[in-house]
Amino acid sequence: MRCQSCQSTSQVGLPAEIAIHFPGRENLNTPHVFVFPDIVICLDCGSTNFTVPEAELQSIRKRASLSSCCTRELIDSRRSTRCAIALAF
Repeated sequence: MRCQSCQSTSQVGLPAEIAIHFPGRENLNTPHVFVFPDIVICLDCGSTNFTVPEAELQSIRKRASLSSCCTRELIDSRRSTRCAIALAF
């Protein structure tokens, strides 16, 4: 399988632990959503791909619908710029 960003075939799959949190002061006390996906990292460009498991995805959907920070404009603006995700191994 080729990297979606640079088309390299130099990739590695690893297990990961990722904490997803919502931005803004109103969400400072909102608990993180922890996900434990298998990720694929391109060893040439660093692009990383993973899928959020369904149970955690439902939790994110619910919190996003309750949060004023998660508007369609915010989501669309983040799609247009690459977000860096800090991964702990």
